[in-house]
Amino acid sequence: MVTEISKEMMDAVGMVEGKGDPIAISGTTECGKSTAMEAAAKHEAVQELLGIREALGKGSTIEVSIIATDYVGIPEDKLIMTAKLCPKTIADCSDDNDLLGNIVYSAAKDYNKNPDANLYKTKLAKALANALEHPANESLGYKIKGMTDEDFNVIMDIVMQFPIDEIMIIFNEMLARNPKKGQKGVRIFTELLSERDSFATIIQNFWNYIVDLINRDITDLEHELDECGATLEKFSDGTNKFIIALGAEDVESEIVQKLLKSEDCSKEYLLSDISLIFRGADYLYDVRNSNLLTVSVYEGKEIHCIRFIDTQGLFHATGVKTKDESERIIDILSEYHSNKLVLVVNSYITNTVKDGYEAVRMMLQEANRDIEVYIMYTHWDEYLKSYSHQSASSSRFSRGKANIDWGQKYKEASKDQDALSKMFRDSLASNTSRKKPSIISFYRAAILSDPESQMENELENNSIDYPSALHNLVEDVLKVEAKRGPRHKVTEGVEECFAIDISKHGNQNINALYENMVVECKDLKLFASTVRACNRKWCGSGTVHKSDVAVNDNGFMNITTSFVQEIRNYAMSYISKLDIDATPYITNEEDVVGFTDDLKAYLSTNQNVGREVAKLIGNEAYKNGFIKELGFKYQYDRFTDMIQYTQDNYFMAKNIPFTTTFEDCLFAAIKDCIRNFVDEKCVVVY
Repeated sequence: MVTEISKEMMDAVGMVEGKGDPIAISGTTECGKSTAMEAAAKHEAVQELLGIREALGKGSTIEVSIIATDYVGIPEDKLIMTAKLCPKTIADCSDDNDLLGNIVYSAAKDYNKNPDANLYKTKLAKALANALEHPANESLGYKIKGMTDEDFNVIMDIVMQFPIDEIMIIFNEMLARNPKKGQKGVRIFTELLSERDSFATIIQNFWNYIVDLINRDITDLEHELDECGATLEKFSDGTNKFIIALGAEDVESEIVQKLLKSEDCSKEYLLSDISLIFRGADYLYDVRNSNLLTVSVYEGKEIHCIRFIDTQGLFHATGVKTKDESERIIDILSEYHSNKLVLVVNSYITNTVKDGYEAVRMMLQEANRDIEVYIMYTHWDEYLKSYSHQSASSSRFSRGKANIDWGQKYKEASKDQDALSKMFRDSLASNTSRKKPSIISFYRAAILSDPESQMENELENNSIDYPSALHNLVEDVLKVEAKRGPRHKVTEGVEECFAIDISKHGNQNINALYENMVVECKDLKLFASTVRACNRKWCGSGTVHKSDVAVNDNGFMNITTSFVQEIRNYAMSYISKLDIDATPYITNEEDVVGFTDDLKAYLSTNQNVGREVAKLIGNEAYKNGFIKELGFKYQYDRFTDMIQYTQDNYFMAKNIPFTTTFEDCLFAAIKDCIRNFVDEKCVVVY
């Protein structure tokens, strides 16, 4: 039975949630990110729970904020999880009838060869079952693959309502346009299906049931959480935030599988804003400059936190390119205003690992920002073991005990890995940007579990294990941080310390923003994946998306959302006019100037305030434009609605005044940034 959340535990969560300078962790699926986080926990029960998150294939679909703290208010033997559950709409499914079109197309193709109604129905059922068997994590099929037989039958009944003769009319038209069929044929067929007026009601019934199915999953999970003792807080928009404490007794429970597992049985795709909070291993705080881990002082005692951002594995999604993943690493840093990046690299090389190498190298070559890079090589147990096969003292087909010199093998393996490290450094050397990443250090980690293994003895003698790697990493992070000076001590409410004199602001020319948004990005025909990327970057990290769509006959176009950058530029033009008086909130009056200077630098660095403004406008436009239409509508038409909302409410012309609407958004963004600055860089004294 899950531990009931007490008021004291709720208060403790509030003291540490979101606290600590964010350290982003990136790497390919199965690289060892989750294992590293598992090793960061103090209690074995929490380690076991965190281990459930390890990928066994495609891996996780979402980002998680992981906070390791020494605060005694967090029970040592509990993993505390907070997250939000938000009702879904048809717009959130990011599917332009692709699932429906593929199912019906498969049946129509067979019917064209053998016009048998019974075989047509059988093929429909088989196509639907196949779509649910091994779906890509970002697909609609993944979200509904856990449906019951009853749900399956209802969907089949809806799909069977399409008259076969009308389906064959659009199939024949598809053949006329594209005799070779294939994916291009499916695309044409799906568009013809979507645009036929006589099918509109059937398509809407299909979507009504799909959305209801997903929202039933949310309702069922909310009910299950409530029964398990979690606390739930309902917001006006229907979102529920929950807090749940998990322990050793819950490891095999169904709720743990749904919340923590990254693939089958998981319901993680229903969640957002996830935090995992636990007591960190002692070695994390037994480091030099540990005072820089202090996030608050409560009742005279310091509370320390280390905050990691665990991200979706590189090359997790199907069809992504090296450029996409390289940019996603930067987007993660932008989203969390972080300049610290841990790249986790699987030492045991696979094709996915090689792809990851290329994404990392491209990021190092092209990133135009200051990033502290820490590279952790994992799976050294598997990696070193692979060198035993090179031994000439015994046949690799024999189980005879070879006399392997593990010390020598370790030297050989290290030398080969040093060549990879040089490759990363060379990639960085070719970066000609004024601002660019810097590689701080490299670390090696392995799981050591066999006390009789001579190979593991060699690894242990060289301190190749996760605790040693994490200890050294944290110490190096703090060593760099120490150069910036001590953390500022503040009291609550400091986000109110600023003002802007509106009377100083006249009209401003936003020609580049307006032209790109209205002329170059509006009313374009875009792939659903392109729209998904545009929204992820705009709403998630306030960054530009430049698509790379191959020339096609279906009219799908490329897009560059430069207006997002221009929104940032517009917002940043007002930051120089910001007045800050933090005196009432600084515990040491001699630190007021230092706090003010550091806060102004934080607001300006990487256009942090501008990014927050772009994100706030993007999310507002998503809620009031993108998801406004409750019926089926192409994702690219929804994106146009999103742009239209932004145009109508913020950027009405090429020359605009400083409006109260934008003022509210700018002030909200500044407050968010100040809160982030305090959470990341300061000590709150209660």
